[in-house]
Amino acid sequence: MFLISGVITAQDVKILDLKSNDLVYLPSTGRLYVSTPEGAAHGNSLCVVNPGFGTIDTCYAIGGSPGVMAVSDDEKYIYIGLTTSPEIVRFDLENQAVGQRFSMGSAGLIYGPNYADDIAVMPGAPKVIAVSMMSQLTGPRHTGVAVFDDGVQRPNVTSIHTGSNSLAFDPATGLLYGYNNESSEFGLRKMAIDANGVSVLSVTMGLFSKFGDEIEYAEGKLYSRLGQVIDISGDTPTLAGQFDTDYSLFSAGVEVAPDSNVVYFMNSSFSPWLALQTYDKHAYNLIGEREFLNLGGIVHGLVSWGGEGKLAFLTKDNIYNEHNHLVILRNCTSTITTAPLLEQPSSGGCIGDTLALQAATGVAGPVFWPNGQTGPVAVVTTPGEFWYQVADEQGCLSPPSNSIFATFEYPAPQPYIQVLGPLALCQGGQVTLSTPLFPGYSGFLWNTGETGNTLAVTEPGEYSVQALSFNGCPSEPSLPVTVYSLAEPAPPQPAVTVVGETVFCDNMPSLLQAPEGYPNYFWNNGDQSPLLVPYVSGEYSVQVMNEAGCLSPPSVPVSITVNPSPPVADIFLSNDNFLYTSAPVNTGLQWLLNGEPIPGANSQVLGVTETGLYSLQLTWEGCSSVSNELYVLLTGTDEQFATEKPILFPNPSSDIAYLRLAVPQARPGMIRIRSVEGRLLHSQILSARQEVQELALSGLPSGLYVVEAFDGNGIRIVATRLVKQ
Repeated sequence: MFLISGVITAQDVKILDLKSNDLVYLPSTGRLYVSTPEGAAHGNSLCVVNPGFGTIDTCYAIGGSPGVMAVSDDEKYIYIGLTTSPEIVRFDLENQAVGQRFSMGSAGLIYGPNYADDIAVMPGAPKVIAVSMMSQLTGPRHTGVAVFDDGVQRPNVTSIHTGSNSLAFDPATGLLYGYNNESSEFGLRKMAIDANGVSVLSVTMGLFSKFGDEIEYAEGKLYSRLGQVIDISGDTPTLAGQFDTDYSLFSAGVEVAPDSNVVYFMNSSFSPWLALQTYDKHAYNLIGEREFLNLGGIVHGLVSWGGEGKLAFLTKDNIYNEHNHLVILRNCTSTITTAPLLEQPSSGGCIGDTLALQAATGVAGPVFWPNGQTGPVAVVTTPGEFWYQVADEQGCLSPPSNSIFATFEYPAPQPYIQVLGPLALCQGGQVTLSTPLFPGYSGFLWNTGETGNTLAVTEPGEYSVQALSFNGCPSEPSLPVTVYSLAEPAPPQPAVTVVGETVFCDNMPSLLQAPEGYPNYFWNNGDQSPLLVPYVSGEYSVQVMNEAGCLSPPSVPVSITVNPSPPVADIFLSNDNFLYTSAPVNTGLQWLLNGEPIPGANSQVLGVTETGLYSLQLTWEGCSSVSNELYVLLTGTDEQFATEKPILFPNPSSDIAYLRLAVPQARPGMIRIRSVEGRLLHSQILSARQEVQELALSGLPSGLYVVEAFDGNGIRIVATRLVKQ
């Protein structure tokens, strides 16, 4: 919906979500005719629109992505230039069918086929048209002006490159005028039409100065979109007047009212608003202005469809240059002043579903919906914002109802089942099935009727799962897995021992320990080690497997809470004897010298007074992190030198990296490499009494990994990141 200020009110405007290339109005039928590009709703067609109600009567298939149009003065034919085929279609309005289709030929190897840039029908000769031809391969695009007589091209054609992009006939003289709007010549050409074709009589420059400007004929004069009025009554065209338009806007449409003393300009900008300016036709002064807020884009084509300010135009977006809407200004005030009610549907839908929107009970008068449907019920199959308006006895529309947004989701992607351990179900045991929770999933439905991303299986059988979208749209079922029974007793339910606390900081984790003596372990997060370091909050349980391949029931879950530690700060040494940090905080800071706190050093800047290893500790809500150490050498001249003491090098690495410990360990420990999601990918022994440890990376693909080292007591002493090239 949009707001409108000035004299326009909400019921004056009707917007059709109809991608369009051009439009014309025929007074004899009282209808707008719109050419629609391919690939959209009602695409590749000539659509007939009732401007009074803002509804589509019908659409005729044309093909070739119809573009620019022109109407014969007897309103028997509409000529349509195609944009994906070098042809012009003549639509017969009496027979309501395509009557003729002809090619415009080619401009040669460099320019390629000719396409219609603009079309003008010769007055009094409905089967004779002048066409401004263009190439889709070159710039400038102009390939000359040609005359087609009942689909047959007359011999003489104007020159290629610089010519007439915008055309207009003078009915009084039969002369053709063309404006060059794609080069700085900006010439206005006067052309004569005869049996041999078209010839240029004169070129007048200095009347226009705008790329992309267009001209149209009205009442003996030529009007441009920027407000110039050209007198063509003499031998040489002259400037008759200039409308004082707003040059901060892009003036995109001009329409000379045939029934009054006014000229309309529809100005558009790159802001989400439009301005309709009304000028005195003879005095050239502004007499009215209407602003349309939240209705933006570039305006294309402006036509009058019934007098008294009834106008229609097309808009296109600023990014993709696609025509998006047909806007109809109705200049009509409804006797219905109260906005009707539209109730929100109880739920959204899935792609392929049908959603019925219902106007309020007891609404009197025809009902109109923004997707072009009429009647009290709108059948919706695509997402979008919807509302309705009610027409009174004169066809004037009420204020719009409240709007709702109909949602339609694609089915969730097909999930797959992961098995924690073997599929053999032993006596008293349990097989645990799980499926990953990816973005776009809101839940799961197993073929047993249970929900959740894990399933505890205690009976043999075939199992599958479906993922649900946020609107509950089910995916295709996963590939099934079959759980079979094994006549062996399962191990007893294990118990998990917590080494440490159940609430800890992520850089000082606790350990979870399963009972010893089993050949295999299966934690509910996928880990298969007797010891588990939990890196994320959640509930952890383990199943153990004996030599017969039987799984125990899961242990009682252990609830773990992992609090985030602050990010590791970067520290730097300035040229004036100060250490400083880029950490975006000024609290919880503590500078360290040789690993010990410096009393009172709690700010973002530290003056260096002695040689040593400096680092910065950040503490947030009980959790801390320490930066890498910076060795500062203070010389006798107070000049400082700093070297950073790396932990992991080289980083990035290829097949081998080295982990340097600050202090060699007295007892062997463990080094683990995990994915950033926490999955264990590689383990090796941390050698005792060895400062530098070699890491073998050849088995890992390129990516980002987390490297951790644990001492002989299972305490993590290193946690850092490594990039594998």
